[in-house]
Amino acid sequence: MVVAQEKIEWQEPLKQKSREKNPRPTKKGKQFAKGKSILVLAFIVGLAGSIGAATIQLTVVQGAEVRTLEKEISTIKAHKNLLEMDAYKLRAPGRIESAALAMGMEKPAGIVYVPGAVPSVYNQKVAPSTQVATQPAEGKPTALQQFSQLFTSFFASTQR
Repeated sequence: MVVAQEKIEWQEPLKQKSREKNPRPTKKGKQFAKGKSILVLAFIVGLAGSIGAATIQLTVVQGAEVRTLEKEISTIKAHKNLLEMDAYKLRAPGRIESAALAMGMEKPAGIVYVPGAVPSVYNQKVAPSTQVATQPAEGKPTALQQFSQLFTSFFASTQR
């Protein structure tokens, strides 16, 4: 029986010691930890919200700027198209002809000869003209041909 008493005595102090070693935490410590975690969470949510609001605000502002720039581009393109149409109208041969007639110029009738040097390559490729066919086979032109050539070149220069 002695052994049974020792067991009982041995178990009782163990239970008391375990209660003393692991006391229950107080409610104040739990509330402080909860409050601290709530504050940290609120700070993180606030920071994320402010970043999101700033991003949305920048997106809206830049979107408005993009829309105004697109409107400007479309008006500039329309203006450019109108200017191109005016340029085509001004370059039209009919308008140039009517402007020349309004200045007192006359439309030439027939063939107009323009004096100038024609490259030899161009002469070789062109079919022989009627003047070349009427020339004699000699290499030296006649006095009549020289006179007619001077006469034509003089009047061609005055036609300019």
